[in-house]
Amino acid sequence: MFILMPQVSLAAEKVVVTTGEWPPYTSDSMSNKGFVSEIVTKVVKLMNMDTEIKFYPWRRCYQYVLWGKAWAAYPYSFTEERAKEVAFSDDVAFSTTKFFFCKSGQKKKFTYNELNDLKNYIVGGVIGYYYEEIFKKANLKIDYVAKESMALEKLFLGRIQLLPMNEMVGWELIRKTFPENVAMFGTLEKPLDRKSMQLIVDKKNDKSIKLMKKFNTQLTVFMKSNQYQQIIDKNTGQ
Repeated sequence: MFILMPQVSLAAEKVVVTTGEWPPYTSDSMSNKGFVSEIVTKVVKLMNMDTEIKFYPWRRCYQYVLWGKAWAAYPYSFTEERAKEVAFSDDVAFSTTKFFFCKSGQKKKFTYNELNDLKNYIVGGVIGYYYEEIFKKANLKIDYVAKESMALEKLFLGRIQLLPMNEMVGWELIRKTFPENVAMFGTLEKPLDRKSMQLIVDKKNDKSIKLMKKFNTQLTVFMKSNQYQQIIDKNTGQ
């Protein structure tokens, strides 16, 4: 069973949700835990419940949902492989992913129309991210690591040639990690994709599914409010 924690008398029940470090979307170091965390927290509050947010590596977030140690994890994008085990909520936010490159030492510009066009390059990636399945089908050479910061370091050092990252997350990480070398980085014009970001719950757990339906109802209400757009504008500059 997923985690549903009773509180003291008259207090709201609490659900445990998991997420990973992905600022500004989610981060334990941010006051609002990231703007997606802020949205999730406010929607759950409309359900007359509280959230307990726990940060883990992404693969553990996913497993904790299946193991019943958490009601939901976020933000995840739909894949057919995941859909065999988990159910997805309605869209909470969106993510545009582009391939980043480091200009240092590169003699030609990267371009591609199909993923197969990148088969001669070494592409970085993060274990547990949605694109694992996509890259495997495209037979790309992937160097996987545990964190985007580690992959970015490899990109800077020339150990990989391309790195897919959310566009906003990528530039923020570059400014934080290589503040004096931001101009050395660039992105391919063609996005890898634009994905919706959702909560995932164990599709075999009736309680989880029932609670997710309530979440979707309140999410629809919240997204029609000025408060939702204010959160987006404040955190993304859109």
